Amino acid sequence: MDFLPTYSPSTVYGHFQEIDPQSYNTIIRFFNEHAEEIKALDFEDYFEILNSYVYSLFEVGAYQKHAMMADVVIEATIINNLKVYHGIDLYEKTLFQKSASLYHLHLYEESAYILSELIKINPSENTYRDFLIKNKLQDKPKYLVRSQGISIVLYFVSIFIIALSAFYLDPFLPSWSSRAEFWRNTSFLSGTGFLVGAEALHRFNAWWLAFDLVEKSKEKLRIS
Repeated sequence: MDFLPTYSPSTVYGHFQEIDPQSYNTIIRFFNEHAEEIKALDFEDYFEILNSYVYSLFEVGAYQKHAMMADVVIEATIINNLKVYHGIDLYEKTLFQKSASLYHLHLYEESAYILSELIKINPSENTYRDFLIKNKLQDKPKYLVRSQGISIVLYFVSIFIIALSAFYLDPFLPSWSSRAEFWRNTSFLSGTGFLVGAEALHRFNAWWLAFDLVEKSKEKLRIS
């Protein structure tokens, strides 16, 4: 295995600057192997490396680690008044990336909570609104799951009636065929109605929640 050499705190920052900013795996490995030396740096140099490390975790898809380490960056931005860092709103950016990591980890409720807070801070950022809608669509409510279950049962009933008609009613009781056709169609259409209706309601609720939150947040900011 290729190990990076050990550096002293006085030289570790210089060696970090030699790494290509887009070499995310190298940055992650550098931070992990020189964590103690990095922590001994002046805050400004330490924070630059920390921020690059956390961003690299997100870029390589290490979402669980990123969600945890993002809190370190967020806390540092608050304590040291670094909300805007190198012209970037680092506080919002890190929170948004944390919500994305939680989304990829299927922690939709936690991700949606962060997005809701971001919308309250900056309701004009449509990316937060759109991602909240996407989050809510993935978080299936009980009524949607139940409706899908009812639809499946009704589809099976429809299939059963088709088989019953083909193998029994049509050959032996043709007078019942029209009734069977009615109940077959009713079962199929009812199943489709449950499925489409519940999905439409779910999408409307996700859309309405996000847009309503945006409007309320804008109004609150105007009043304040």
